[in-house]
Amino acid sequence: MRTSYNKKDITYGEFVKLIVQITNPSKIVEIGILDGYSLESFANAATKTTEIIAYDLFDKFDGNHSNEEILLQKFNGFDNVKILHGDFYNLHNSIGDADIIHIDIANNGDVFEYAINNYYPKMKKGGIIIFEGGSEDRDEVEWMNKYKKTKMNPAIQKYIADGYNIKIYGSFPSITVIKKQL
Repeated sequence: MRTSYNKKDITYGEFVKLIVQITNPSKIVEIGILDGYSLESFANAATKTTEIIAYDLFDKFDGNHSNEEILLQKFNGFDNVKILHGDFYNLHNSIGDADIIHIDIANNGDVFEYAINNYYPKMKKGGIIIFEGGSEDRDEVEWMNKYKKTKMNPAIQKYIADGYNIKIYGSFPSITVIKKQL
């Protein structure tokens, strides 16, 4: 299965499951599905009453993208999982409040800033946003440099200095977790 999380420094699927078990969310939003690695981790860890909504651009994304038909078949047995079309830059207006939002859409500093400005304010108190990436090593991935993308780590460090509750786990690809203050 293709995933940016398939590395050995952290078992990312187990990490995601642990977050779900600790927080016992009523609503999870996944933005960026690819082959469903993290979505499957969420679905397997969550209760059957947890609403899980996963969004992707599918073939409208110019790069590694999801196959909608395959994903719909794969998650057909999960009654609480919905797979929908959605654009990260517009979804914050319609997703409502969530306990967990997972963002994995070719993340970079601009995506991180957009999420802080548009998703964080709408999170439930105590809610969590999870990002793929965030470490200095992840900022040096080939496509970030090739396309001159804004680095994530400096943006994260700025928000940490401003008092946001942000932790980066692992070195590559890494996972960044932001918890909204109670």
